[in-house]
Amino acid sequence: MSAQQWIPICNENQLLPNGGVAALVGERQLAVFYVPAKQQLFAMDNLDPVTGAQVMARGLIGNQGDQLYVASPLLKQRYCLQSGQGLDEGHQALPCWPVRNVNGTVEVAFPEEATQRLCA
Repeated sequence: MSAQQWIPICNENQLLPNGGVAALVGERQLAVFYVPAKQQLFAMDNLDPVTGAQVMARGLIGNQGDQLYVASPLLKQRYCLQSGQGLDEGHQALPCWPVRNVNGTVEVAFPEEATQRLCA
């Protein structure tokens, strides 16, 4: 397994409270979410595994008990924000990535070979 490094993704002021932004890291699109009530950041693949569209950053955040999830904006499948696990029967998981805020810069831990970044 390759080593990971923290990649700057965007400024914290580019995040949408209770929403997501899309970020390009190398050739992979990520969805980065900010939940202010819990002061938490989450990062997962932006690719909806059911439709194949890069849309997860546009998903709706909700909760099932204490578990936060994002619902795909297309077919509404739900995925746990912490683990990426599909919450609806028969749906696969989304890869998740460690994410942090360092002095106002949002960073995601990603394999070293991924060096490009872009916030959209």
